[in-house]
Amino acid sequence: MDTRARSLSFFTHNNITSITNTREFSEFYGIMIGGETLYHSRNCRYFFSIVEGAPEYGSYIVDLVRTLIGREPRLKFRSKAYRIEFKSKRLFNVFTYLGFPVGRKSTIISISSEILQSKYINWVIRGIFDTDGTVFLSRKPGIEEYPTIEITSKSLILLNQVKHILEKQYNIDSRIRKSDKAYKLAIYGRNQIVKWVKFINSSHKRKSWLLARVIRRS
Repeated sequence: MDTRARSLSFFTHNNITSITNTREFSEFYGIMIGGETLYHSRNCRYFFSIVEGAPEYGSYIVDLVRTLIGREPRLKFRSKAYRIEFKSKRLFNVFTYLGFPVGRKSTIISISSEILQSKYINWVIRGIFDTDGTVFLSRKPGIEEYPTIEITSKSLILLNQVKHILEKQYNIDSRIRKSDKAYKLAIYGRNQIVKWVKFINSSHKRKSWLLARVIRRS
């Protein structure tokens, strides 16, 4: 029996929908896509690990996890980063039902077809941006300070999904380019970033501040 089939045995369709069709789950799903890991072995079962450098955003993720699992996850500071760690058989089985890979996943990760239909898909993208995105002012011919958003991923499939959602649902233009061993989705210009803030925005305190700053300065 494959992982999805085993996970499905724990849930009915209605149970899955009641869990996944929420803002909190959608944002957490995006955060997990952005670089966090599921573990499952004989000695480490149903385990989630999230690494975050900013203390405010680490606390935000803790609050999000508490809402989803109903108890306090562990928050540790190690190797100059905050680590949020917890076990949840229920949430683990939801993720594997949705096709989320266990272990290393960077080149194969994508948004599941079930989540793509969610009315909270913008919160998924927010979670991806907050973990794998940057915002800055770059130089362009004739423009000293050109506002730019970038999301970096080794998964071209994922970035193509994000690009399609941004264009079709929110009328936000973006481009994808190859960079070293990864791909970058870039959004350029004040008008596009104003739309990003309106529809996607950020839960990361510093990135939210940077978004407002580049809009003011452009």
